[in-house]
Amino acid sequence: MNAIELDQLEQASELIYKGLKTKLTPDKNSDYKKLVAKWEADELFRDQVKAIAKGLGLKVADVSYQSGAIILPKDQHSAFCFGGLTELRKTLGSNSEDTLTKRGTVVLAIITLLAAFFRDEVQFLEYKQAQQTQSLKNISRLLLEICKSLKDQHNQDKGDIPDYLRQGWEIILSLPEVKEGHANPSSVEGLIEMLTTRFIDEGLLVKDTGRHDEKAWFPTQRFIAQAERETATGIYEYCMQIHQEQQNKQISEAESK
Repeated sequence: MNAIELDQLEQASELIYKGLKTKLTPDKNSDYKKLVAKWEADELFRDQVKAIAKGLGLKVADVSYQSGAIILPKDQHSAFCFGGLTELRKTLGSNSEDTLTKRGTVVLAIITLLAAFFRDEVQFLEYKQAQQTQSLKNISRLLLEICKSLKDQHNQDKGDIPDYLRQGWEIILSLPEVKEGHANPSSVEGLIEMLTTRFIDEGLLVKDTGRHDEKAWFPTQRFIAQAERETATGIYEYCMQIHQEQQNKQISEAESK
């Protein structure tokens, strides 16, 4: 292997390294921008990056001038299972002392954030083309609706809904939507704000600074890439199926009156 080939492999590794630094983007680093340009122009370089990533238990979800290299764990057993939603699940949902960071409340809030932005495959395509926002009020309202659907289903058939989810919706439904005129940690909006702040820190959401009337966010390409995998998981589909069934039931009951 000659010096040029070694240099190319080094650059391929460097692109992966920069992609793992979730807050770094090509517009902030000229070397990063050059690597993205090389990815765009050189098929062999692309293959080398993918091969190195695969050997490390990673996969290249996307590479663009806007977001840089989006590098994700190949599976849940990867040694690189950190950052993004994986990191949030590790750091949140494990604090038994704080009711708002219990596993059930965090899982339901994350499911709601996924559902707010990506309810179906069409929306994934739309978000890849244009950035759309979701407001704090809309996300909070959806969280309450999903919790109410799960509770109604449980009351109807006492189905095999996991205990941690039942504990989660009981906590969330006991909270005021907004407390003392503004969101705080002991309200539904406060829970969503706490989580969206963490999503921003993990490079998953960006605040919509153009919305002056209310707080809103739009998803990054990193969030889109991770969400496509997350929305295919059993617990997400399970919760959303129950929610859809309960919504359809309410519509049918209203129409029959």
